[in-house]
Amino acid sequence: MRAHLDSVFQGTVEDLPSRINVGSLLTAENFAKEKETIWQKAWMSIGHTMDAPEKGNYFVHDIPTFKLSLLVVRGQDEKVRVFHNICRHRGNKIIREGSGKKSVFTCNFHGWSFGIDGKLRNITDAKEFENCDPDQLGLIEINSEIWNSFIFINLAEKPHCSLQEWLGPMFSQYNDYFEHQEKVASFKAVVNGNWHLAVNAFTEGYHTLYLHKSTARDYQGGKTNPDRHRPQIEIFDRHHRYSAPGNPDKFFVRGEKIAAKYGRLMIPAFDFNTEGLPPGINPSKHDKWAFDVIEFFPNVVMLIGNCWHNEITYWPIDEGKTLITNQAWAYKTKNLGERISRSYFRARVRDVFREDLNTIEAQHAALSSGVMDEVILSRQEMALRHHYKVNRLMMEGKL
Repeated sequence: MRAHLDSVFQGTVEDLPSRINVGSLLTAENFAKEKETIWQKAWMSIGHTMDAPEKGNYFVHDIPTFKLSLLVVRGQDEKVRVFHNICRHRGNKIIREGSGKKSVFTCNFHGWSFGIDGKLRNITDAKEFENCDPDQLGLIEINSEIWNSFIFINLAEKPHCSLQEWLGPMFSQYNDYFEHQEKVASFKAVVNGNWHLAVNAFTEGYHTLYLHKSTARDYQGGKTNPDRHRPQIEIFDRHHRYSAPGNPDKFFVRGEKIAAKYGRLMIPAFDFNTEGLPPGINPSKHDKWAFDVIEFFPNVVMLIGNCWHNEITYWPIDEGKTLITNQAWAYKTKNLGERISRSYFRARVRDVFREDLNTIEAQHAALSSGVMDEVILSRQEMALRHHYKVNRLMMEGKL
C-alpha cells in the first residue's frame, strides 16, 4: 500500500471554492478595479529597516503598479520614514535610484533641499516665490509601520486598519528571527503574466515533484509522504501559511555533501530541528519539517526555514505583466567553509526560482486565449483557493 499523509487544515476552509474563473481576472478592466480596491488599501512590504541601518541611510523603492518612486530614510531620531521621491517645486525625482547616506537631499533641478526628516530646508532664490510656506512643502510622507524589520506601507490617505490588525495572529509570532540573518542574493524578473498567476506559482507544493525534479529532486516528501502533502495548512482572514515536508530519506549527491559538511542545512536539504525558534515557525511542530510558506496578501510570499528565508515580492505593472523580486537571506557565516556552503544554497534558490517563473507566462498566454477560463484546484492547493476568496472579498469591500 502506498504511504499517505493527510494534511491538517486550520481555519475556515469549507467556503473555499475548488473551481476559479481565473480568465475573468486577466482583463484591463478587472485590474483597474483591483488597483483601487486592493492595492490602494492593503499593507504592503517594500523592504527592511536593515537596508537603512544608520541615521541618514536611505534607499529608493519604485512601485510600477502606480508609477510611484519612494524614498525610505532613517532619521536622526532613528525612525524609518517613507516619502514620495518627488521634489515639491517642479516634481523632479530627487534621488534617481539606489541607496546611500546623506544628511540633506538636494534636488539637482533647482537646488531645493530637504532634511532626512522630510522637512524643506532651503528654497533657492526664495524671495522670488509668492505665497510659498516652507512648513507646508516638506516631502510627502506615506503611511508606514515596521514589523520585525519589515517596512510596510499603506497608500490610502487613512488606512482602514493598523498593520497589526492586517497581519492578524501572525503579528507576534516571529519576534527575534529575521534580524539574525543577512541578505545573500537578490533576483529580479519582469514576466508577461498576471500577478495572481505569479503569486500562485509559489504557494503550493503540488508542483515540486515535477517542476523541480532536476534542481531539487528529492528535497521533500520521502518514503512516508511520496505525494509531498503539506503537514499543515493554516487559513487566516487575509493571509495563510503552510509547512512543507522534508525528506528524511534524501540522497546527498557530491555537491550537497560538501555543502552539508561545512555549513548549515538549507535548500535542498533541511535541519528539522526547530528548538528555540519563534512559535510561528513550523507551528504544527511536524517532525520532518522543511520550511514554511506564508502569503501576506497581496504582494509577499515568504519561505521560512530554520536559519534562512526567501522573500518574494510582486508588483503588477498591468493586467499582463508583473515585476517579481526574490531576496534570499541566511545565517551570518563565521568561516570560509560556511560561506562556500551558503553559496550552494544561493545557487539552488536561483535555479528553483527560475523554474517557478517558467510556468507563469505559459499559463497567462493559454488562459488569455479564452479556450478555458476556469481552473481546478485540489486540497493541496488550498492556499490558492483562499487567495482568490480574499481577492473577491476585498474587491467587494467586505474585508
